[in-house]
Amino acid sequence: MQRNRRIDFVWCSVVQTILRFLKEGIGMQSSTLAIIIIVLTIISFVLEKIPLAMTAMLSALVMGLFIPEMPLSAIYAGFSSTTVMMVAGMMIVGDSLFQTGMANKIGNALIRSPIAKNERLFVVSVVALCTLLSAFLSNSGTIAMMMPLIGAAALRSQRVIRNKMVVMAAGIGCAIGGGATLVGSTSQLTANGILQKTAGYEEGIQLFDMTKGMAPLCLIMLLYFATVGYSIMKKVFKPELGDDSFNVAAQSSSSLNEVPAWKGYLSLGTLILCVVGFVLTGYQPFKSWFNVGVIGLVGGTILITSGCMPLKPTLRDLDWNTLVILAAAQGFAKGLDVSGGGKVIATFVLELFGGPKASFVALMIAGLLVITVLTQFMSNTALAAMMTPIYIAIALQMGISPVPFVIMVACATNIACSTPVGTPCVTQTLPAGYSYMDYVKVGGPLFIILVIAACFIFPVVYPMTPLH
Repeated sequence: MQRNRRIDFVWCSVVQTILRFLKEGIGMQSSTLAIIIIVLTIISFVLEKIPLAMTAMLSALVMGLFIPEMPLSAIYAGFSSTTVMMVAGMMIVGDSLFQTGMANKIGNALIRSPIAKNERLFVVSVVALCTLLSAFLSNSGTIAMMMPLIGAAALRSQRVIRNKMVVMAAGIGCAIGGGATLVGSTSQLTANGILQKTAGYEEGIQLFDMTKGMAPLCLIMLLYFATVGYSIMKKVFKPELGDDSFNVAAQSSSSLNEVPAWKGYLSLGTLILCVVGFVLTGYQPFKSWFNVGVIGLVGGTILITSGCMPLKPTLRDLDWNTLVILAAAQGFAKGLDVSGGGKVIATFVLELFGGPKASFVALMIAGLLVITVLTQFMSNTALAAMMTPIYIAIALQMGISPVPFVIMVACATNIACSTPVGTPCVTQTLPAGYSYMDYVKVGGPLFIILVIAACFIFPVVYPMTPLH
C-alpha cells in the first residue's frame, strides 16, 4: 500500500514538473499542453502502474490546474453527472439479483434443462443467456454468477460438458452482450457522459441506440460458437484428466435459502421497472419528468429502503473504481475540449482523410479498426474516455452530428475477445485454466469476423446526420 502511494506521488510530481516547465518556461499553447496530458494519460492507462481511477483523477486535476480555460469546478463536476448517478443506482440493482439468489435461480433453470445433455447446444445456450443478461446487468457480475453454474453442470454431466469448452465462450458473450445497450458496460456510459457535455446533445444516446449495431454482431457471435468456433475449441481444448473438476466458489445454497423469496422477486421487479423507465426517457412527456440518473437512484433506493440490500455494506461494495473513472473522465475530456486540443487532433485526422470534406464512412471505418485493436490491450473504459472527445471534435469540424461516431466508439470498445485483458469479464475466465494463446486461437478469428461485419453494418445503421 505504501509503495503504491509513493508511486502515485512520484508520478504526479513528475507530471506536474514537466507541465509547469512546458507551460511557464516555453509558453506552450493550452491546446498542445492538453494533448501532452492526454498522451501521458494514455501511457499510464496502458501501463497500469497505478490504478486506472487514480490516473483518471490525476489527469482531470492536472487539466484543471494547468489549463486556464478550464474552470476548477469542471474537475469534479462529473461526480454529479447523470451517468454516474445511473451507474451507481444500477450497480445496486444488479448486485441485488445476486445477493437475493434470483440470478442463481435464472441460471439453475438453464442447467436443469435438456440442453445440458449436449455440449454444443449448451455452449450456444449459455452464450445466448450471458449475452442477454449482460445487456442489462453488469457483464462482470454475469460471468461471476455463471462460472460456478457451468462448473456444476460439467460435474453432473459425466464429461459430456467440459468447463474449458464453455467458460471462455461465456466470457466473450458477456463482453459482446455488454455493448448491446447503454447500461451493459461502463465504456458506453463513459462515452455517453462525455457526449452529454456537448452543447445540443445533453440527452445523450438512448438505452437501445447501440442495439441496432451490436445485435447483428451478437447473432454472428452465436453462429460462430455454434459452428466453426466450437470446432476450434475442440481442437484447442483437448480432453484432459480431471478436466471437469474445475469449480468456482459460489454463494452457498443454505445462505440463499435463508433469503426471503419476496426479496428476489422485488429485485427482479425493480430491474424491470428501471428498464421500462430507461425506455420511456426517450419519449415525450416522460423525458421532461425524469432522466436515467433519477431512474437508477430510484431503483437503488427502493432496494435499500425495503431491506433487500443493507445500506452500509452496499455502499462499501460499490465499484468505486468504475465510478471514479466515469466521473474523472468527464473532467479531462472537458480540458481537452476547452483548450482546443480536441480540435487540433480532429483537424489532423481530418487532413489525413481529405480535410472537412473527408468521407464519413472512411472516418467511421478507421475508428472501428483503431479502437477495436487498441481495446484488446487497454481498458475499454479508458479508451472510450480518450476517443470520444476526439471524434466529437471531428464531427463538429465536419458540421455533422457526433452521435453516430460516439455510438461507434462505445460499441467498438466492447469488441474485445482475442486477449484475456481486453475487458474484465473475459479476464475473469482465466481461472478455468486458459493460456494467453488460447484466447488468441479461439477469440482471434471471431474478432476478425466481427470487425469486418461492423465495418459494413455501422455506416449503414448509423448514417451521417446534420447538427442539431
